[in-house]
Amino acid sequence: MIARLGKEHVKEVARLHRANLTGLLSRLGLPAIRAFYAGAVKTSLGVGFVYIEGNLVRGFVLGSIHPSSLKHEALQKNPFDTLAGMCLGILRRPSTLIFLLKSFRGPDEGAYDRDAPELTYIAVSGEKRGVGIGAELVNAFTNEMRNSGIGAYELSVDDDNGAAISFYEGLGFVLSGRYREFGMSHRRYRLDIGSRNS
Repeated sequence: MIARLGKEHVKEVARLHRANLTGLLSRLGLPAIRAFYAGAVKTSLGVGFVYIEGNLVRGFVLGSIHPSSLKHEALQKNPFDTLAGMCLGILRRPSTLIFLLKSFRGPDEGAYDRDAPELTYIAVSGEKRGVGIGAELVNAFTNEMRNSGIGAYELSVDDDNGAAISFYEGLGFVLSGRYREFGMSHRRYRLDIGSRNS
């Protein structure tokens, strides 16, 4: 069952994020991830859904029409926990501080529009991959974006994640660029969805 991402899902979503996703937030660790999602669900900028089976969150998706603003507002809505989580992450992995500072300037190589509507995070628990949960989450996100009048959105994929690349290309996403950030190469994809108003 697909449901809107809410505060009651934050712990399980953070666990799924940590277990399945790469990037700066994952490098910072579980306290920072939990703090981010706790802040994100308090904003009106996040577009998020969870897939629930039984009473367990088996997958989630989060993005925004204004992804840069979502990240800033999530911090403002949960400043103490976010800063504490970031500090813990940096203490555990000091090299993360370099990545955090670099994140303010953008990619090391290449570029993408950081203000374009974006599906920022999606994850499905390992034992439930390949049964359609990811596609259902992407469809729910796409419908919400379309209903908001958005005609297209973007997402990033690690360049070495062949399964994710095949998944997104199978759903109609088109490669729009490449960039390098946090020591990893990424592909940028775009999905043209039309809008309810077009």
